[in-house]
Amino acid sequence: MDKAIVTSNIYRDFAQGVEKFQKDRGNPDVLVSARGLAATFREICTRRATRRHSGQSLKEEERRLLRLEAETWELLQRVYEHRRKPQGEGRTIQEMLKANAYTPTLALYQSSLSYSPRLAELCEIQKWLESIYRPIEPPLLTNEYWKFTTMDLKQKRRQGQTTRTGYVRTLDPDAVNRIGDSGVLNADDAEEEKSLLNSLFQHIRAGKLEDAIEICQTAARPWRAALLRGSYQLRWDSLNDLSERDTGVSEEIWSGNRRWILWRQMCAEASMSSSLSTTDKALHASIAPSVYTLPALLPMCHTWEDHLWARLGALIGDRVEMKLGETAGGFWNPGSFRDRLALRARLESDVKPFVGQESDWESVIAHQLDELSDMAVETSDPVEDFLRRSQLGVICRKMKSLLIEVEDAFKDSEESLPVESLRFFAHLWLFLNMINASNELSSTRIIEKYIEVLQQSGERDIVALYTSFLGHAAIRKYADFLASMPLGSPNSELDRALRSAVAYHLDVRLVAEEASRLSRDRAAKLLPPDTGKLPDLSQVESKQSLTDAEKHIVRSIAWLRFHASTHALIIPRSNEAIRWLLCHGHISAAIQLSADLPKADTNESGDHVHAIEYLLYRKLLALWDNLSAFEKIKEPQTALNWKRRLEDQIQRLFDDFVEVVTMDWGIESDESDVEDGPAADGDARRIEELVCLRRLFIPEISIRLTQVLMNMSTYIPSAVKLVMELVNLVADGKDKLHLDFVYRGRNRLPEYLLLVKEALITGMGAGGSDPLALAA
Repeated sequence: MDKAIVTSNIYRDFAQGVEKFQKDRGNPDVLVSARGLAATFREICTRRATRRHSGQSLKEEERRLLRLEAETWELLQRVYEHRRKPQGEGRTIQEMLKANAYTPTLALYQSSLSYSPRLAELCEIQKWLESIYRPIEPPLLTNEYWKFTTMDLKQKRRQGQTTRTGYVRTLDPDAVNRIGDSGVLNADDAEEEKSLLNSLFQHIRAGKLEDAIEICQTAARPWRAALLRGSYQLRWDSLNDLSERDTGVSEEIWSGNRRWILWRQMCAEASMSSSLSTTDKALHASIAPSVYTLPALLPMCHTWEDHLWARLGALIGDRVEMKLGETAGGFWNPGSFRDRLALRARLESDVKPFVGQESDWESVIAHQLDELSDMAVETSDPVEDFLRRSQLGVICRKMKSLLIEVEDAFKDSEESLPVESLRFFAHLWLFLNMINASNELSSTRIIEKYIEVLQQSGERDIVALYTSFLGHAAIRKYADFLASMPLGSPNSELDRALRSAVAYHLDVRLVAEEASRLSRDRAAKLLPPDTGKLPDLSQVESKQSLTDAEKHIVRSIAWLRFHASTHALIIPRSNEAIRWLLCHGHISAAIQLSADLPKADTNESGDHVHAIEYLLYRKLLALWDNLSAFEKIKEPQTALNWKRRLEDQIQRLFDDFVEVVTMDWGIESDESDVEDGPAADGDARRIEELVCLRRLFIPEISIRLTQVLMNMSTYIPSAVKLVMELVNLVADGKDKLHLDFVYRGRNRLPEYLLLVKEALITGMGAGGSDPLALAA
């Protein structure tokens, strides 16, 4: 397979593997292959467990768990690749025997695998268990048979010793096991025999039968080599199909055991013999496994994998024997006369077996593996526990119940799932999702939990990748992630996070709209309850730091700025947000929100009403800022022409005020028009807020402008005339500004008229004896 890129960040390593195969989503043949997704995950775990990085400091226990995870991914790859293979191809055992009574047992066995996918799958799992076994180095054996015992016996015979000396009296293979003969081997030979048996068993455990046979030959134990060769079934290619036989071939080549079932029965008897050593009995049980010989095999099983291998071997051995037992009465398995009659009746029928019709055997498998489930939870390491149970879940085809169990672990806050286990199960869920194994999937809770881990770990760049697998919930989940990003994140980071949705086929427009809505929801949860009381704008500071709630409101509009598909929403949504902020006295937040939006965005709305309203807010907030700036002036500058410049600035300020108060606010000054109008609920609420906004700000900016002009009249006497012009504007019936000073029980006219009185007195004190002339 292609070598996986391994870094010091395991989250990114797995994310790169997922991203690499995302284009093959829904193509199981690619994903379950030896170069597919599961194989890539296995490679990542293997390389991390064996390589050392400058930024990676792993303990030996962590490396062991990574190797265990790699083995689990290999199991998944093997099993699901096998399940993709076609089943039920070729002729059945019945059809083969009917066409050729001399069909070798190996061909019959292969046919049974084709029509028994569960048996074939367990055989594949057994190969996996053998491939991950790591046998110790074979011992140094002599190439002579019981060398030192032979030398001792010869020496004693030369010396004329005829009495028993404790050694065996004969050198045949059964000498040490013969009942009634208590003789022993020379200590060196006994140790070598013990080492030989252990080595043979380990080679059988590793699936290296040929190597074990070679060791027997080298150690001068040909009978043991013959015993091991008996596990091979009869293969005789020229007898497989007589119709296709090449008559030009004169040499008949065959191999294997012509009496395999009989050999298997004898091995079973030997494994239960009381005269053999524990290792010798386990060796016989391992080459002819059966449920009945498990007691002889289990004492040599020291690991969880050993126990699983022993039980699977027993299940496979009994099943194969049963399948071949159905051929009793044939040439290679003669059986009794009754067997021959039964076989003839089966051959004459036309019944063809159904593929996968093995429900009875499935209960036997479950019974044998239940004990292993208990063994899996005996470990003190929860990560190892879940990996073992994952392996059993694959073998027993109980992945859905396993994933549900994992989800239930999230509900228990006291026993939270380790991060390593959560990472594994998240990618297991992804693997099953990508190969379309929907019948084995539970809910999306596991992947959602893993996304939370990525957020907490600061891996925000890869959140979009995993969110894209949530189906209909993907938009909401990724938008929730965007809304939860730190409030101090710069706009460039927000923009990059939103655009990451494009790479993983998420609808950016929907994501941005949902993120905007969720940001508003977060703000609503942080804001105090609305008491309906009008804010006191005279107590609001122009420049103050924003609260978290205000920042969420500002961000709700920012999500609409980053992608062209949502630009048309900026003006209506920003109008709505600014209108709410101003009506509740959050002026600094409104100023910040307005400042973040480019002027060019006003052309994106396509709605003249919203565009006019937005321009109103920009001018109103700019006027508010300018008033605040004038209020901070304590002493004018002494630079040349400062008085003229100050007078021009005051005039521009007054002109800006006139422009704002005389603009179209989208409402009639008479509030009764709102109540009697036929507008829908949304429009009615908008008009109501605009009425509130106008009657909050018209009195406030009028009073503040009057105060500014009064303060500046010390240096600019003409400022008093502007005060009088403002009075005329307020009193004029055309714009009806005086009506805005009274609203919901609040009357600010007395406050304003008091300032006007002070202005008149100031003007008369400056040399104007006629108050009417000042007003004119």
